[in-house]
Amino acid sequence: MNFRILIVLFSVFFVSLANAVPVSNLYRADIKLPVVGSDDQLLDEAFSQAVEQVLVRVSGDKKAISGDLLKQAQSDAPTWVAQHSVVSLPQLLPVNGELVAGKKVSVIFYRESIDRFLSKNNLPVWGNNRPSVLVWAVSEDNGVRSISGANAPSELLNDLATSAAMVGVPIYAPLVDSVDKSAISPSDIWGFFESSIKQASKRYQTDAVAAMRVTDYAGTVSGTLLVLLDDGTSQRFSLNGDSLQALADQASSDMALVLSTRYAAVRNVAVESRLMIQVSGINSYLALNKVQSYLEQVGVVRDVFVVGAKGDLVTFSVAINGSKQKLINSISLSSLLQIDNTKPIATKSNGVAGEPMVGESVNQVDVPAEPIETFKYSGVQQ
Repeated sequence: MNFRILIVLFSVFFVSLANAVPVSNLYRADIKLPVVGSDDQLLDEAFSQAVEQVLVRVSGDKKAISGDLLKQAQSDAPTWVAQHSVVSLPQLLPVNGELVAGKKVSVIFYRESIDRFLSKNNLPVWGNNRPSVLVWAVSEDNGVRSISGANAPSELLNDLATSAAMVGVPIYAPLVDSVDKSAISPSDIWGFFESSIKQASKRYQTDAVAAMRVTDYAGTVSGTLLVLLDDGTSQRFSLNGDSLQALADQASSDMALVLSTRYAAVRNVAVESRLMIQVSGINSYLALNKVQSYLEQVGVVRDVFVVGAKGDLVTFSVAINGSKQKLINSISLSSLLQIDNTKPIATKSNGVAGEPMVGESVNQVDVPAEPIETFKYSGVQQ
């Protein structure tokens, strides 16, 4: 990806002002390899690299995908492959100081196989609806600090774009226009002044914000990453490596782990956690179907069905993986449902919140007098 493409991508991201971003091809990997052995050896190596890449992307936990667990996954990988294709590369690849012919192996794994392996090993399965992250990056070169962005591209941003895409983290870059320059300085980012960073980030409306500072001294690069979440918490990570790409890889992995911990959950079919939620503002079957379809697509949700309805208030029974808070975190990635802090409408304990909508099938289960959480339907989904 060259700088021109990078600018276009980040400019489009800014215009969209989207919150959560649907990440495609979670279970696919494209592996480029030199042709130095047999076709079988090529495929074995491609499957091994591809399964590691996919497991990291789906779990969000790169450190966990290592050692004996990774070896087991690589051993099983050929049986998880749904389809693959091999094409010759137009460019030569470097091997031991020489240029040799290369091939790209595109691998798609069965989703069920990957998810089952992660769940079996007590690792989370992170869905494709992922939080967006605005990245403020500042580099120090010979004592001069500069911010990277759409109007100020850099090698660091280029490397971040590549590595973040690899782990499935949708990153945005600031424009670094006159508005940004008046709101924040390189020193604000370098010093991790959270209030300044948060204030400057408001115009971009992302789900999370990251600040990264990098210095190159005598050929040694190092840096620090700060991740700011929408609940007011923050985490810092030290970055060290022999190249900017190494630092970008570490930063992307750290961001993925923070976000996976907040939004993903371990799937345990043997244990069911079910709760009731109420959604107000549903005045039609179209709205009802839209809300139910959205809930079904939330990564931590296992199943959802309508319990009852009264007026524009609909009660859903939702089975989830993980905690109630992870469900709320995941729902908050879209503006379709907004938390309603007003007192929920009480319902009878016989299982139906008033009369159901005409033609609506209602499951007869107990409905608590005060559901665990109440939301408002906005009608707008980002």
